[in-house]
Amino acid sequence: MFPPCSNERYLPVCILCQAMATTDQEICAVFQAFDRNQDGLLSYEDLRQGFSKSGYRISGEALKELVDKFDTDGDGALNFPEMLTVMACLHKSNKARDDLYRVFNAMDANGNKQISRTELQRSLALYCDKHLSDEEMDEIMAQVDFDNDGYMSFKEFSKCIHLFKK
Repeated sequence: MFPPCSNERYLPVCILCQAMATTDQEICAVFQAFDRNQDGLLSYEDLRQGFSKSGYRISGEALKELVDKFDTDGDGALNFPEMLTVMACLHKSNKARDDLYRVFNAMDANGNKQISRTELQRSLALYCDKHLSDEEMDEIMAQVDFDNDGYMSFKEFSKCIHLFKK
């Protein structure tokens, strides 16, 4: 099992890796390109410069967190198996996000990229077999509509998905 990771946090890494590599051989080529001194390790500086040269920005804090999280042997750098773990985790996280988008889009009946109270009520009845009163819907909307615009955005939806599980 791979360690949990946040696709939001490492989105630049995920985008870069998807654009540059899809197979272990391609990941190996990216790894070697980033490994400036060819020591078989990607240091913080290797990663920073590799992403920078590839045109991707990732904050120093996020990069340090990435290394700290996936550096299982504690040497302060990522070896190739650790990089494969990063890639697998990012792929898994990206798939989960895609699945969440599919659910959101299914609930967004008119396709305006936001879920209205009516769409939410219909979706809860249709997909979750939850037939809620107007008062219950008012309570749910108060919990999920963080910006109080009367709609649930994808960002709000992704933070609240646990409320809608059977």
